[in-house]
Amino acid sequence: MVKRLFIVGLIAALAYAYIGPVRDYMRQKDQLRGEQVQLIEARKVRDDLSRQIKALGREDVLEQRARELGMVRPGETPYAVRGITKAAPPAKAPVDDSTGVWGFVSGLLG
Repeated sequence: MVKRLFIVGLIAALAYAYIGPVRDYMRQKDQLRGEQVQLIEARKVRDDLSRQIKALGREDVLEQRARELGMVRPGETPYAVRGITKAAPPAKAPVDDSTGVWGFVSGLLG
């Protein structure tokens, strides 16, 4: 009886000793997954910024950016137009729900 109790206690002690390291391993594995996702996102941002830097070497892109900032070429005359408001977006046509799948379903239910 004492021998069985000793073996059960030994097994319980070994199981308890493995709980901590296994828990730490699982936590580190989850942390690694999260950091891998962050690395992928950082690489996407890096690639996007690299494309933007390469585009700045092109004259047409530089001119477009300069014009967005309000710059003009030497010899051009800048004009400022004031008092223009944005036009209201066109009104959307009403949706006819009597046709299509939803019309069919509402006909069955109604």
